[in-house]
Amino acid sequence: MKSHWLSWGLLMLAYATYGQLLHNSEARPFIWWVALAFVVIKASVLTLLWRPVRNFVLKGFKTDVGYSIMVLALASFAVLAVTQFRTFAYMVVLIAAALLVKVDCLVDDMGDRLSFFTLVSLSLIGLGISWLPFLLFHGAEIAA
Repeated sequence: MKSHWLSWGLLMLAYATYGQLLHNSEARPFIWWVALAFVVIKASVLTLLWRPVRNFVLKGFKTDVGYSIMVLALASFAVLAVTQFRTFAYMVVLIAAALLVKVDCLVDDMGDRLSFFTLVSLSLIGLGISWLPFLLFHGAEIAA
């Protein structure tokens, strides 16, 4: 198995910066739970559920109704990208870094389950790294 430190480091760095965004915006605990759910859902779609999701999207483009729904969904994402540019840019970076790790997992023939655990663990490590400065600088205030 090759060493994929660059892609793994990029994924952890992407999640660490996303965690810092959440800390700087003083996100509520609910937003942190949504971030954790995003990690698991993204990893499962990229690994365990890849074939069903791919087949669903491909079947959607075969019918006129499915094509119309896909076009409306893409238009909605375009509006979201324009109105919430910073958040959308973070999501694109997170997905791109996860895809890079997924490609490395495919090159090594890791399998879907091991790829899923790799994506989830690296993402959670990145989010955990984002807590280090917060705990170091604000930990005394929390304990007091």
